[in-house]
Amino acid sequence: MGRPDLTELRTKQILDAFERCVGQVGLEASSLERIAQEAGMKRSILRHYVGNREELVVALTRRVVGKYRETLVDMAGSIAPPGRVEQLIRILLPAQSPETTASIVVIESLIAAADTNQLVREQMAAYLDDVVAMVSEQLQQEFPDRSRHQCWTIAYGVVCIWFNHASLGPLRLARKYLTAARSTMRTLISTLD
Repeated sequence: MGRPDLTELRTKQILDAFERCVGQVGLEASSLERIAQEAGMKRSILRHYVGNREELVVALTRRVVGKYRETLVDMAGSIAPPGRVEQLIRILLPAQSPETTASIVVIESLIAAADTNQLVREQMAAYLDDVVAMVSEQLQQEFPDRSRHQCWTIAYGVVCIWFNHASLGPLRLARKYLTAARSTMRTLISTLD
């Protein structure tokens, strides 16, 4: 009987450790040595299961985007009439954000890495396309007489408000900022009415 294939387990352990490192110290400071130490394994094990640093960054991007995509599908599936617009706004801007400072650092680090890594850029851009398309589809259902282009344009604005508000999460802003972000989304969406 041969040894069990540990690829899936080791890859998960490595990516868990890498994500924790990026959340704590950012992408640039997350060296292979630091990741190996966080994962409790030798650096050669990282390279064996995931590859070099660039391959590790791409694997982390796929993983993070995959998690966000699952959340996106759940979000879209939970929205139904009546009150579609208000549901959408409250899902994108909940009273208690599910994002942690570490998760914000991870996503912002990957966006920054997209500047020099085409594979990361493609993954992140594809996710943005998916989010805008989901919001656009919700708006199209609420405003069926508006063109796809009009709904897509407003959806992009809504996504920008959402992302920028979420990125400010570590500031622990007063409730007035959440209220303002929601109000701004409503105002923007109301242009479709």
